[in-house]
Amino acid sequence: MLIIYIFSFVMCLDSEAQHNMIFRFKAEALGGMDICPEVEYGKAAGGEVACELPLYGNKKWHYTYNFPSVGFALGYLNFLENESPQHMAFTYPYFLYPVIHNPRMALNVRLGAGFGAWVDNKFRTIWYNSTTYFPAYFVSAVGLTCDINLATHYGNPLAQWMITFGANELLFHDFYVDRRTMVLSVPNVNLGVKYTPNVYPLPMKHKLHNFNRCSQLEIGLAGGVNQLDRGDHNNYFIDANLNGYLYYPFTRAYRMGGGLDVFFNDAYDGTRHDIKTRYNFIDEDKFKNRMRGGIVWANELTIERFAIGLHVGGYVFNPIKVPKSFEGEKLPCRSENFVYFKLMTKYHITKRLFCMAEVKSHMDRVEYVQMGLGWSMLDFGDRVKNPFSRISFKKEDENELKVEGVTNTKKPFRFRETGDQ
Repeated sequence: MLIIYIFSFVMCLDSEAQHNMIFRFKAEALGGMDICPEVEYGKAAGGEVACELPLYGNKKWHYTYNFPSVGFALGYLNFLENESPQHMAFTYPYFLYPVIHNPRMALNVRLGAGFGAWVDNKFRTIWYNSTTYFPAYFVSAVGLTCDINLATHYGNPLAQWMITFGANELLFHDFYVDRRTMVLSVPNVNLGVKYTPNVYPLPMKHKLHNFNRCSQLEIGLAGGVNQLDRGDHNNYFIDANLNGYLYYPFTRAYRMGGGLDVFFNDAYDGTRHDIKTRYNFIDEDKFKNRMRGGIVWANELTIERFAIGLHVGGYVFNPIKVPKSFEGEKLPCRSENFVYFKLMTKYHITKRLFCMAEVKSHMDRVEYVQMGLGWSMLDFGDRVKNPFSRISFKKEDENELKVEGVTNTKKPFRFRETGDQ
């Protein structure tokens, strides 16, 4: 999340550096469903306003990536069929990457992260039986939006207006690190308008960046803390993830790959929890219970030094198998036995070294949030194809004598081509 804020701020500075700053206002209505494991599904409605700063090509990478934009949104949602929570206000910066960009329309991948807060206080007494609850929430947004220009002729006032619509996913997550954390998913559709007060300067066409289409190897180590249940109170348990992925860049902004994850989670010790709802079947301390391993399918969007992606993994080693029921109580969400998801963000500090943040979940149940560092070999494919390409050989000097003795030429002595050579 911090990386998204930094990236958005840098892009804003870049936009402001243009001779004439371009900005755009957006207003749209939202409608969708709220999905939460603690309550039944219900309808949600609201709205969002934003200010966007499009990049118009005064630098080469703007043209390379189809003129992306950064925006800052302020939104509101009303959960119509829930007594509590009912009202949510939120704000977040977001990034628009145009998959398609032409004078008539743009199809954008939308990524954002920020903060939100419940407006009604009844939430604390109805949810979790009066448990003390932090009112602020982490908000993430991902989706596809389409912007259609009402006119394409430069100078036409209608060219300053756009119709925007699309489908998005808003995810609200409290700041707890236990399995009973509240996660609220709101898939929604949006419809609205965008207005650009000024349209100067015109886009400038540059040559594209050189694109090295070769496999890339990355190795990372991340860590954090977590809990099994709110009954752990102030007791936190260490978790860590060692991973290695091999990627292939299909475009300048998208790469896909696969790899391995090795997980360590000290919370799966059945002897150190007063309350461990859902994990009561773990009643002893075994080191193997702390370990898991999985195979990953990784998808990442990359813009310069920044990358964000969704990783889908399947466990190949998982000694913790959540049963269908325990002591007569049915246990939901048994996908934890087989599948996991990771939302990953990375920022390259140097060409090789990068920092990363990741969130691992089993469907709508978050297991941990981690921070870490990694090492990248962006030219791994070239190294495999040409393993000796980086070895430096001394260039021979044609005027250097190769044997002792006097010769009639300054050029190197050569053996005669004889049978006894």
